[in-house]
Amino acid sequence: MNAFTGKSARRWVAIVLLVLVLMAGLVVAYFIRRNARLRPDFIQHDFLMDTFVTIRVPAGKGEVAQQAFAELQRMEGLFNRHDPGSEVARLNARAGRWVSASPELLEVLATVKEMAPATGGLFDVTVAPLLDLWGIGTDRAAVPDAAALARAREWVGGEGLEVDRRGGRVKLARPGMAVDLGGIGKGYAIDRAVQVLTRAGVSGGLVEVGGDLYLLGRRGDGQPWRVGVQHPRQDGATLGTLYLAGHAVATSGDYQRFFEVGGVRYHHILDPRTGKPGRTSISVTVVSRTVMEADLLSTGVFLMEPLEGLALLERLPDVEGIIVDPAGRVLVTSGLQDEGRLPYFRPR
Repeated sequence: MNAFTGKSARRWVAIVLLVLVLMAGLVVAYFIRRNARLRPDFIQHDFLMDTFVTIRVPAGKGEVAQQAFAELQRMEGLFNRHDPGSEVARLNARAGRWVSASPELLEVLATVKEMAPATGGLFDVTVAPLLDLWGIGTDRAAVPDAAALARAREWVGGEGLEVDRRGGRVKLARPGMAVDLGGIGKGYAIDRAVQVLTRAGVSGGLVEVGGDLYLLGRRGDGQPWRVGVQHPRQDGATLGTLYLAGHAVATSGDYQRFFEVGGVRYHHILDPRTGKPGRTSISVTVVSRTVMEADLLSTGVFLMEPLEGLALLERLPDVEGIIVDPAGRVLVTSGLQDEGRLPYFRPR
């Protein structure tokens, strides 16, 4: 009787201990999962492409973020026309001749040829001679005289850019022509960095370069990302907030790079028709499927008449936008005004 009682007691003690161990394991597992959710994202800040870069990914994905940053660096090495070793510098130096091109450069320039006509040719990557003449963003920025402007305009024209994608080559029609990818290369580089993240299984995060960005999925709490749209005339203020999930955003504005003479603002978004800074808008923000597309459209629409630009954005699939005209009037595409869907824009 006593022996039997002793064995039963030991068995019950063992069962109780096992239950306690299992419960403790469940509690530990719960807190591990909870803490994993609460762990802060990995955020990498750096400087590249003459601007600030931010890559944000979930905790534990820091190595992937560094790989994405390396891809941004690689794109800068291809597209920076001021780097003599870049592909774009080589293309410009050999203007008038066919030049072999990487798949990346071919993709960017083929996109230009495909999409620029929708802007009436106002998005034009051959404005490099004009950019050099104005020198905006450098210590030699100045308003050029009419004769110099006329000479520089002779080398500008998107029709002078030829792309032979099948043959893997590109050409500028005449010596003296030059390409600048400032209005599209940054967007394409962001898209490439995003591809690095998604292929590594990152489903939530962001890549931002100089205010242009792509937002992967949703935030860690399941809510849409919120992005403030900068007010073009009030420092530190916003026009409102964009609510986004899996969207690309790019903004072109006359407040980003400029100088003033006699109270007149001269900015870096040049109209290829006149050779001078565009005056029909002061800010354009575009939401799209890719940052490259948003980048190109924000620049092209900036140079269009506001209502014409709004109509273009309304026509294009999966594209929305916000245009601010010189009088401060804010035009918003219809898709951004539907609070029941994403993307959505809530004015301030």
